[in-house]
Amino acid sequence: MTTAPKGAPITEAITAEQALQAAAKQNRRVEVLDRRTESSTTYANPDGTLTAEQSAGPVRMIRGGKWVDVDVDFARQKDGTVASKAHPDGLKLAGQGGAKARSAQAAAEAPASAARDLITLGSGDAQVKVQWKGGLPEPVLDGPRATYREAIPGADLVVDATRSGFEQYLKLNKRPEGGAAPMTLPLKVKGLKAEAQKDGSVAFKDAKTGEVAAVMPAPVMWDAAVDKRSGEHTNRKQVAMEVEQHGDTVELRLTPDAEFLSDPKTQYPVTIDPATSTLDLLFDTFVQGGESADQSVSTDLKLGWPGDYSGSTQRTARSFISWDTEQFADALVSDAKLKLYNYHSWSCEKRGWEVWATDAADTSTRWTKQPTWRQKFATSTETKSASCSNAGYVTANVTDLAKYWASAKATEGHMGLRAASETDTYAWKRFYSSDHTNDAQIPQLEVTYNYRPKSGANLQAGPPYISNGGIYKVNSLTPTLRFTTEDTNEDDAIQGTFEIKDQATGQVVTQFNSAFVEEGATASAKVPAGKLQNGKTYTFRTTTYDGSHYATGWSAPVTFTVDTGWQLNAAEQAAGAVNSAQEPADLTAASTSNAQYAAIATTDSTVAIPWNSGEQIAVDSNHGLPGMEMGMPTGQVRGVRINDSVVYSDPSKPVDTVVQPTLNGGSRTLQVLKNASAAREYRTPLDLPSTAVVEKNEEGALTAYSSSPANPTGDVAIHSRATERYASARLNETGNQEGMVRATAPDINTWQTFTLVRNSDNTVSLRSKANNKWVSTEKNFTGTQEGMLRARYDAAAPGAWEKFTLLKNADGTHSLRSTINNKWVSAEKNYTGAQAGMLRARYDAAAPGAWEKFDIEPLQLGQFDAPWAKDANGNDVPTSFRIDNGDIVQTIDVNADTAFPIVADPFWRSVWKWSKCVAAVVVAFFPAAKAYKAIKALGGARKTAELLWKARTKGDFKRYAKKAGKNAAIQILGIASVQTYCF
Repeated sequence: MTTAPKGAPITEAITAEQALQAAAKQNRRVEVLDRRTESSTTYANPDGTLTAEQSAGPVRMIRGGKWVDVDVDFARQKDGTVASKAHPDGLKLAGQGGAKARSAQAAAEAPASAARDLITLGSGDAQVKVQWKGGLPEPVLDGPRATYREAIPGADLVVDATRSGFEQYLKLNKRPEGGAAPMTLPLKVKGLKAEAQKDGSVAFKDAKTGEVAAVMPAPVMWDAAVDKRSGEHTNRKQVAMEVEQHGDTVELRLTPDAEFLSDPKTQYPVTIDPATSTLDLLFDTFVQGGESADQSVSTDLKLGWPGDYSGSTQRTARSFISWDTEQFADALVSDAKLKLYNYHSWSCEKRGWEVWATDAADTSTRWTKQPTWRQKFATSTETKSASCSNAGYVTANVTDLAKYWASAKATEGHMGLRAASETDTYAWKRFYSSDHTNDAQIPQLEVTYNYRPKSGANLQAGPPYISNGGIYKVNSLTPTLRFTTEDTNEDDAIQGTFEIKDQATGQVVTQFNSAFVEEGATASAKVPAGKLQNGKTYTFRTTTYDGSHYATGWSAPVTFTVDTGWQLNAAEQAAGAVNSAQEPADLTAASTSNAQYAAIATTDSTVAIPWNSGEQIAVDSNHGLPGMEMGMPTGQVRGVRINDSVVYSDPSKPVDTVVQPTLNGGSRTLQVLKNASAAREYRTPLDLPSTAVVEKNEEGALTAYSSSPANPTGDVAIHSRATERYASARLNETGNQEGMVRATAPDINTWQTFTLVRNSDNTVSLRSKANNKWVSTEKNFTGTQEGMLRARYDAAAPGAWEKFTLLKNADGTHSLRSTINNKWVSAEKNYTGAQAGMLRARYDAAAPGAWEKFDIEPLQLGQFDAPWAKDANGNDVPTSFRIDNGDIVQTIDVNADTAFPIVADPFWRSVWKWSKCVAAVVVAFFPAAKAYKAIKALGGARKTAELLWKARTKGDFKRYAKKAGKNAAIQILGIASVQTYCF
């Protein structure tokens, strides 16, 4: 538990378990640090529940590896620029410089060369730059606002920082000459495509995926007239805008309506507003009758009717908020409160406002296109206002709505806000939205909850836990039933309840409980005596209890029969010993057979187990990667198929062998030591290439590589640290790009494998396994292709253009330097389209930089998990691996207290599965992904994949990942492909 100075209360703890213990002891709530995010804070309460306080926008951020509070107020920098003090996406503004434009018209018509960066938001591929044509004065700073006074004659340029981006305005202080005030905004957007939308907004989409990265709402303008009762700018008009894009530069050309600007009724100053946002963690917006613009970047939320019209349309407003509800999905919600900062109301008199469950709102939401309003869940009459001198938070009890989201297991919850009467102007209210700069005034949701355990999985009856067609068979009237426990609260202890029914009559025979076990462990219990009859068939199902709550409902039933006369043969005894020594979830995949192989399992790899023990287990990756073969102890009798296992059993010998193909494309070879005369060492011969090595890690696991990782040669894969992708030889390209090498692949296949040859002159060369051609440095290419690497040279030996110097860096990575131009090979991280991630020999510094670092990896041939052994009483037996002449030898240490039979397990895993596990993490490692920060906290995609791979169970991974917080592990395990490929 977290420690504190003597006498000081504990206010925070790493895990929920620690925080709950401290909260109960101190009778005060304690923050759970590993559930802290940019927008939410979770507390453990003394009564054993958890409360999540969620803000509608980011209130903190990670900087320098530590949490800091968001502070978007501007401050001057030493270089003359301006930056928000702590903005989630690093908002920066230009300082003073350049010659100011003579007029708005002159600025709009200035050449592209006159543009300078005004606003910079984000970094890398996600960076957006808004430019300004002409010079700028020194900005006047006022908290989150920067004003460039008289940026053009008669007009101020204003930039407001918001917690999700920024808003910028051109404020016309007087009527422009001729009534014209055009405005041209150049934007620099890497890898994005700007598309004008029908509503006048602009969507910035990822050029490759088409996903929306940012939205610029349709620009509007308004004059200085404000209705005193509603607080609204009543004289508003949309601004026409044209969009033109050249490469990574987008020009937005705004043309404010000249009649509006020259109308004598227009009150100056007039504000022209082209706002943009790129960072919303959650989403909120409002709609209003007569409004056609997107309001998702407004700092306002509104509801009710302000008493005016847009033409014949009543200007009634409603608001929508989306919340991240994943933390309490499927939880038991006991209380939930919505808090909105009400800074303006029509009257100080209380009027009702409602909270509904709705469908999701988005940037296309308008009064005429609202999400479906599903059900009203709450009504509040709380009303506040600055004019009443009591502006502040108003609340609504939304417990039933939070329960509705939790029962639906929703990862996002969507709500709508509306006035109880939309014809009563006294119900008009305005609140601050998630974009408001003060984090003490943005919408908040507080939810108190706990979790129910789940009803149970992997139900089995035994021993020997052998099924035929899904029906288990037992030879005892008091068999043991078991299942795998599951609970979202990983720290809970779970008790299983078993219910047995007579299959013929459907009558309940008995109910009984297991002992409490850790979440994810096996709950088991013997059937009480006198309940079962020989020769009858029964079903059983399970439910669970975590000490506070019961699971909802029962598991699906499983069938078993009782035959007390069943005498297990030697093979069945061996299979039963193996099954009893393993967890229920650790069983095998379905398989077929042929004349040579008793079991052939094809998942991500094909694992073929022979009938005869003198032959080898054959493994084929099915994906062009190396296969391998493994031997078994010879001299056993012909194998027998039991379920999906192959059992080699001889009653006259002290050891039986059971081989199982596994769901993840691996193979498990289990030795069953039946008595004390059994040998203590077991050898697994490996058929490996001459260059192969087998290495042992700190957990005792073994990995077979095609060559030494420290000194790779032969077949390798090349992984870029800059792009977090593998290099491919692109065989489907043509012309100058044929065979181009690009670091863009998330996993390893034929195109991602190369043969690394060490030349006699201490250089190295690479030959693509995909087309059998040497990789060349294209010295004579120019422009963006200068020095590009291509697999295109098909001579027997490499030439001068195909040679590189290989440098091993201090951090364990490698760098390549082309001997033909003496430049380091870079992965072009910022290139897009067909050249994304292209490898080029173009960096001429003395030492390689970040883009010049690669993991040159020998191909993995397979991995043996750390060995284990258990005796007949379920006790661990000491065991270990060693390498002997290329074979794996497992030693089992037996003493006088060891009960036979002993089951020992060397478990081999597929290399293809490892590759896909890496890919599953890599493709989720981008800034907008939910699990991005969790992966980053664990050291990046590669480190996270390594932790996943060495974990036998999800519980193991949660323990390994605790340094980054339990919530991090949950987010990573929530990636569907991680579930598929890493376990």
